[in-house]
Amino acid sequence: MIPPSPPPEMRRDLWRQWFGTPVTALVSLISAAVALYVTWALLDWAVISAVSPTQPMEDCARASGACWRFYLEKSRFMLFGTYPYAEHWRPALVSALLLALSALVGLRITGRLRWLRPQMLVALWAGVIPLAFVLMGGGAGGLPAIDMSRWNGMPVLLILSAIAIALAFPLGVALAVLRHQTRWPVLRRAAIIYIEGMRGFPMVTVLFVGVFVLPLTLPPDTRISPVIATLIALVFFHASYFAEDVRGGLQSLPDSQHEAAFSLGLSWGKTMRLVLLPQALSRSLPALVNSVIGAYKDTSLVVVLGIHDLTSTARMAFSEPGWGQFALEAYAFVGVWFLLSCAFLSWVGRELHRKQSRNSH
Repeated sequence: MIPPSPPPEMRRDLWRQWFGTPVTALVSLISAAVALYVTWALLDWAVISAVSPTQPMEDCARASGACWRFYLEKSRFMLFGTYPYAEHWRPALVSALLLALSALVGLRITGRLRWLRPQMLVALWAGVIPLAFVLMGGGAGGLPAIDMSRWNGMPVLLILSAIAIALAFPLGVALAVLRHQTRWPVLRRAAIIYIEGMRGFPMVTVLFVGVFVLPLTLPPDTRISPVIATLIALVFFHASYFAEDVRGGLQSLPDSQHEAAFSLGLSWGKTMRLVLLPQALSRSLPALVNSVIGAYKDTSLVVVLGIHDLTSTARMAFSEPGWGQFALEAYAFVGVWFLLSCAFLSWVGRELHRKQSRNSH
């Protein structure tokens, strides 16, 4: 059955949109030509001129396309770095748990998985976070102890992004409430100073303070791993941005909500917890998703501290003698990963925007 053609009015609208004026027509033709060129270049590099995983590495030296054999040889190193090979199941399990839990949160806030209550998600995070550190570090339950200096690749990226965001969010909500309220002026001013001060520093500065200054404030003979110090710095840094997103949601609420709650005899705490915060969080979710995407991508800056996340292990994979020509393959691996994960987060943001648009009409 031949599908019906679009009505003439729709065809005319599309023509005007793409070729309505000479300038629009020129931009459309240039965009189409660039898109075709990029698509062909990617297809040629990834498929036509590529070396398949079954071919020997020697063939890659003569090929102009991707060397898929490189991924077969180096994928585990890029994912887990110098973590002991025989124990790779541990960082793989930690990565799977953090990814699955992050996906559950994303699906839940878009309105899916309604059976999954927020209390259940909090309980899952409370259980998965310590479990991740036990699995990675070992020394308990018969697991061999692995020093944090050998925590590399994907699990480090997820620990410093997913766990940092999960811990920064409740702190950000608390800061937003303290800054929004007027009952305790001292706490309000302290929250303002903290939020504005933290947002005024570059993230790299905060990371350096966490790794090099924080250990100096601890008691003598107290050792803190750079991974833990970086995690603490990221939590306090991201919390200031989450606080402003949530405060924007609180300020968007009409005063009648607050007055109605007080007329019902609710205390300030119950008013905030039962009436204002749920609405504010719902309104600020798109902004929070945007902050989460930025926080997730900015985690790759930890490479300046000598912490080997996924970007760093990818660079290490082609830094060995004889592998220097495969830098494009290594960084393509990282780029595809960030593209897919950020695409999921962007989809969550679009779903929230669409949901709010439906509710406003």
